[in-house]
Amino acid sequence: MPADRRFAGFSRRLTRGYVLLALFLIVAVGGATTAVAFVQFASSLDELVASSAQRATESAAAASARHESLAQYAPQLVREIERPRIRVVVRDTDGKVLAGSPAPPSRFVEAIAALLGIHAAIEHVDGGVVIVAPDIGGFARFLAYYWAIILPVGLLAMLIAWLAGRRLASNAIAPLSDVTRALRGIAAGDFTPEPLLSRNAELRELTTAYDDVAYRLSAATAERLRNENEMRQFIADAGHELRTPLTVVMGYLDTLRGGVVTDPEGIARVYETMLDESRRMRTVIEKLIFLARLERQAPPRKEPLEVDDLVRRAIAALAPVGGDRIAFERSEPATILGDGDELAEAFKNVIENALKYAPGSPVEVEVRSGGGYARVTMRDRGPGMSATDAEHAFDRFYRGSERVSAEGSGLGLAIAKRAVERAAGIIALESIPGRGTAVTMAFPLAREAVQL
Repeated sequence: MPADRRFAGFSRRLTRGYVLLALFLIVAVGGATTAVAFVQFASSLDELVASSAQRATESAAAASARHESLAQYAPQLVREIERPRIRVVVRDTDGKVLAGSPAPPSRFVEAIAALLGIHAAIEHVDGGVVIVAPDIGGFARFLAYYWAIILPVGLLAMLIAWLAGRRLASNAIAPLSDVTRALRGIAAGDFTPEPLLSRNAELRELTTAYDDVAYRLSAATAERLRNENEMRQFIADAGHELRTPLTVVMGYLDTLRGGVVTDPEGIARVYETMLDESRRMRTVIEKLIFLARLERQAPPRKEPLEVDDLVRRAIAALAPVGGDRIAFERSEPATILGDGDELAEAFKNVIENALKYAPGSPVEVEVRSGGGYARVTMRDRGPGMSATDAEHAFDRFYRGSERVSAEGSGLGLAIAKRAVERAAGIIALESIPGRGTAVTMAFPLAREAVQL
């Protein structure tokens, strides 16, 4: 469904709102200006009527002093007092009109006069009355002319408001349409981020929020796919590593059951081989379980640890294998934060790799601190690694192109890397073919822990 039809109702309501607002403003402005004009006109007319009535009284008194009758000075009185907005009528005691225009105002004029509170002034003089009445017919004609101009202008303004309202509503709805279309794409399974540029400053926050969500969702999807691929590869590699010793054990069991080997020495060799393969499987399984524990989402334990103690713990665990080949050197005590079991296992795996892949070479373990970091370096003088092997050294089950015959699971450095990262550290490997390999792990110093 097109985006413009999807929000058509909202667009119409928004446009209607602009038109109604324009109508309200026109009526409000017109009504306010009319009210102001009415008030000013009524005030000035009241003053004019009052002053004219006063003049009529004075003129009548002067004429009476000259012994002139009302019929004699009435025309002159009307000429002197009457103004464009004033009507003057002189009547005798019988109600006969002696001078002036007695034409009654229209009902509309009377309604306006009553609304404004304007009334005629009646002055009693000798022989009759002088009526000074406001003439608002001219003002009514002016108002009619004024509204004759205001109404077409108002209609034009409403038309402009309608056109502008449609344009503004279209601009306001465009980001909503874009976001809706993009969200429907995500709902359909397309997680490719589609950057949206808001054409409306007030809705820029909406499109910015969508862009952030789209990029985060895309990154999360890519991470999920990467994890799934790694898990599939992990399962395949684990199956491969476990299949070989399991095949050997099953083969020897079939041999024993079939009576192929019957002499005691042969049977003893078969049992020893099966025991070795079983130990190999157990080692692989233990390392897989340990690596799976390192991969869990739960945050690692953080406790103050002395690096020297962890290194000695790893060396002691490898004493039966390494003997006096392991040399340990430290510069000064260094305290870091992390999980002791995880880091001790990491140090042990790195040293064990050096002992295994550099047979006969001494393994030097060095602890140094400086620049806010504690650095642990394990170095051997073995055959070293090629550039390709060094690049993949931390991959799971990778044992090097020239070391496939060496006993091992290929998980030691992968475990070490993950354990170091969980302690907010970094691990790096340098190797020169024929000159040996060095693995360095750096951890932030826990200075606050030292103070405690």
